[in-house]
Amino acid sequence: MINSSKVAKLFGGIALIAALTTSANAAVVTISLQENGGVLTPVATGTDTASFNGTFGTFTFNSITGTGPVLPNSPLLQGATQNVTGSGPATLDVFITATGLTNTTGAFFSGFTNNFSVGNITVQELTFVNGTQIGSALFNNIGSSTQTGFLNAGPNSYSVTEEYIITAGEGGGSANSTIVVSVPETSTWAMMILGFLGVGFMAYRGKGRAPAIRLA
Repeated sequence: MINSSKVAKLFGGIALIAALTTSANAAVVTISLQENGGVLTPVATGTDTASFNGTFGTFTFNSITGTGPVLPNSPLLQGATQNVTGSGPATLDVFITATGLTNTTGAFFSGFTNNFSVGNITVQELTFVNGTQIGSALFNNIGSSTQTGFLNAGPNSYSVTEEYIITAGEGGGSANSTIVVSVPETSTWAMMILGFLGVGFMAYRGKGRAPAIRLA
């Protein structure tokens, strides 16, 4: 016989775990730039958000932004490079990093997008958790890609980094790109857990039944 109080505690624990996976984090967001493998230079930092505009080397930016998870159920990190123009030939690395994140589920969704592209330019977009790459996409034109990476970030705080490798060839060009890194929503995990519990409960009931005996 199943103790009803144990079932109630079990479901209460599941609800608590699901709630924790999407609680808000106070993150420090940093933007750093590097041209042609030179010095990696931090250009902006802030709590939950950072932004930069202007020039760096041979590249000009209308805006580079990074936003951390200010609200529950929001992405872990959303970065964007807007109207990045390079005269070429040159390569620029843009790093947007959020540190101090907690309560991950272990699975991460990376959404890569190249919204605008003109001239001789390519954009490679990558995502990292604690320095381990979980996704990558290369764009020569407008396009999008969604990837899922599974990684145990551990019980302590962790970091997420978005990297844009922007290469301007002869004649140069410009592009707009975005990366969204998030974890599965609470409802997704809750439905999966409830499904596993349902299967386990039916198996338990089946094992507990005595076989029927028919008398001739």
